[in-house]
Amino acid sequence: MSYLYEYKKDRKGQEYIEITGYEGTIRHLSVPAIIEDLPVRSIGKSAFSGREDLFSVELPATIDTLGRYVFYNCKNLRSISLHDGVEDYYDGVIKQCQSLSEITLHQERDSFSVMKELLADNDRRLTFTVEPIGLRLTFPAYVYDFVEDVEARVLHHKIEGSGYPYRECVTRKGVDLLAYDRLFSHAADDDYRAAIDIALDRLTYPLELETQAREWYEQYLEKNVNIVLERLIEDGRCEEVITLCDLCLIPREAIEPALQIAAREKQSAITAQLMEYQRMHFAAVQQTQ
Repeated sequence: MSYLYEYKKDRKGQEYIEITGYEGTIRHLSVPAIIEDLPVRSIGKSAFSGREDLFSVELPATIDTLGRYVFYNCKNLRSISLHDGVEDYYDGVIKQCQSLSEITLHQERDSFSVMKELLADNDRRLTFTVEPIGLRLTFPAYVYDFVEDVEARVLHHKIEGSGYPYRECVTRKGVDLLAYDRLFSHAADDDYRAAIDIALDRLTYPLELETQAREWYEQYLEKNVNIVLERLIEDGRCEEVITLCDLCLIPREAIEPALQIAAREKQSAITAQLMEYQRMHFAAVQQTQ
């Protein structure tokens, strides 16, 4: 056991463990739920800040407190898995985590409080998977800045990018999915990469997805199918390729270029999926030519 920790007592006098750090290097941090027969309930201030060896973090359901700057400036941190029992979230937990993109939230209390806090703490593009309800949402990046009016001696707030209004769709009790879907045109104009992920996420996990929004997403993916397929294949995202196939969003002329990319990237599962899609939808056309 290489964890550093301290014994604490809550207001009721109950003992628990607070993690304060980790000795040595670690790529995947999986915090235990119990240490010395006591629940691990807290990650202390700056416990893992500035670590460049950390790539992923998994926190147990016992954690209810994340101290200030816990993972601050962990430049290589890519993913976090945690539970919705986190009640005390202090500023800077994931600030300056430039590589962070995937967060999995395990719900046991139907709470979205920690999701809202995480989104407020990081202005980069973040994708949340919420289990077990089967919800996956991408939130674009944004830039919050100040513009100085020298003559008036005032600072004007300036927000660029679609990420801020997307974050406003999240409350402590849930996500306004209708409002989230209605923002899609802003994401499409702002960042095509985020727009692709938003559309794929909502079509793959269509919780409360209305017909009009479904049409927006399908039309966008079909219009940009070559770019979409290239990105999915290079990233090895077979599940999303299957979604495109199931929705019949891949035209005949896009199949061969996609197969070439899949062969180049050695993505055998995607190659098999595309070939089966080609056989089912375009085999009759090929035979008549």
